[in-house]
Order: sequence, then C-alpha cells, then structure tokens
Amino acid sequence: MTTNVTNTVITMMVLAAVGFIMKKTGKADKRTDKFVSELMVTICTPALMLHTTLTNFTIPMFISSYKGILIALSSMLIMVIISTTLSNIFSIKGSEKGEFIAMSSFSNTVFIGLPLITGIFGEKAVPYLMLFYIANTITFWSLGIYMLSKSTGKGFNFKDLLRIFNPPIIGFIIGLILLWYNISIPTYALKSLEYLKILVTPLSLLYMGSTLGDLNFGNMGSPLRTACILILRFVVSPAICFLLLKLVPMPKELIQVFIVCAGLPVMTNISIAVGKYGGKPSYSSFMTALTSILIIFVIPIYIKLFSYI
Repeated sequence: MTTNVTNTVITMMVLAAVGFIMKKTGKADKRTDKFVSELMVTICTPALMLHTTLTNFTIPMFISSYKGILIALSSMLIMVIISTTLSNIFSIKGSEKGEFIAMSSFSNTVFIGLPLITGIFGEKAVPYLMLFYIANTITFWSLGIYMLSKSTGKGFNFKDLLRIFNPPIIGFIIGLILLWYNISIPTYALKSLEYLKILVTPLSLLYMGSTLGDLNFGNMGSPLRTACILILRFVVSPAICFLLLKLVPMPKELIQVFIVCAGLPVMTNISIAVGKYGGKPSYSSFMTALTSILIIFVIPIYIKLFSYI
C-alpha cells in the first residue's frame, strides 16, 4: 500500500474516530447528524459540484465523458438484475426485497466516496467522481425508488423523480450553464464556494464516525443476507464496472475512480427511503454503518489490484 493511500486511510480513521467518540459521549446525537447531513447535501456538496465544474470541467470534456456516465448506469442496472435474481432465490419478500436490491446496487458516493477519492487520487479525480455520482443519483431516484415502492406494495410516487434534481445535481447544472455561456463569477463568490467545498471531506468523515456510533449488531438480521450484500457491494459491483470499462477505451484514472465508486458502502439515503415507504430502516442503517467500517480495509485491496489494470 502506497504512503498516500496509507495516510488517507489513517486520516479517515482518525476523523471518523472523533465523530464516533462525540456520539458515544453524547456530544453528538441524531439532531447533530441531521444538521451535518443537511449542511452537506444542501450547501457544501452543491458548492463542491459548482466549484469543481467551473475550475476543472470544460464543455468539450463533459460532452466526451457521456460514455463514462452510461457505463456507470449500465453497471448499476446489471447489479439491480443480479440482486433481484438473488432476492428471488433467497425468497426475500416485502419491503426487505426492495431494500436488499437497493443496498446491493447503489453507492455512498458523497459521504464516503469524496474523502476516499480525493485522498487517494487528489482533486483532479473529483470530476470523475461527479460523473459516477450523476449516474448513481439518476438510477437510485428512479429505478431504485421504484423497486422500493413496488416491494412495499405502495404506488410509485412520481414526485420522487424530482429528487434526481437534488442540490448537488443542480449545482453541477448551474456550473455547466455558466461554462456554456462563458460566464465568469466574481472572485469572492468562487472563493466562498471553495471554502464550502473544503468542508465536505472533514464533515463527511465526522458524520461517518457518528453514524458508526449507532451501530447495533442487534439489527444485523440474516447473516447470509448480510454476507451476500457485502460480496455484491465490495466484489461483484466493482468487478462488473471494471469489465464494462474494458469494453470502451477510457482514461486509466477514470477506470480506477469508477472501480472505487462502484465498491463504496451502502447508500445513506436508502434507510430514509425505506422508512418513507413503510419499511423498517434499522437494517439498512446498520448496513450503511457496517460497510463504512469495512471499506477502510477493502480500499487497500482495490489499490493493489490497480497495478494490474
């Protein structure tokens, strides 16, 4: 494992430990988690998307990168098919079926992905992360929500499709519009965006640690199902993404970033969606916390495999 990766993993562990200790000592609670999450999603991440688009993107670059988005979308669709098939084999029914499919198919690209990607590859890799995030967001808030609503017996709410246009995506779209019309924003505005962008990594790691403080093995559920999700997340998903990327010539760094993104922990929004559609979110919350711990030990394996790409 390279020094850069080692430092990234240790830094993640230290900041996550701070969040964990704050939760266990009562300095942080569910309200704190909600505040940090809202700050991240509605303010800091949109600022990151906008700032990165304006400073690291060009219109020709975005037009030429559509293949990357399509590959990411394809890998998630294949994961949905695989996880749906396995849910039928294991006779998983009701809301647990949709939950199983969603946990197996979608990645936590912001709260965990961003500090990992920037720590390992640097700021230059963030545009590739953004491409994967776009695909992840589109697929989850359309197909993912449809599968969840179908499994609970509730009708699909088309209003949820509007969540595709969440604050980070809107920040990205605004950035593209400014680039398209060659509009420059004032220096103070760009600097303000940069300051908010800098907050994303430490806040996400503190949030992750605080979430780990709520880890309760009483919510583990079926060990077989849990093991299956871990294999699908950390092994099958990045393997499928890698195989798809080999079909189309893509930059080596994009391939590496996409593999890491495909193998990230369970998406945080799944537990929220499960609760909204009448299911019990305790298991998906547990899996988000558990996979967030395990990713620290999985990342070095990915990095080792990169030498064969």
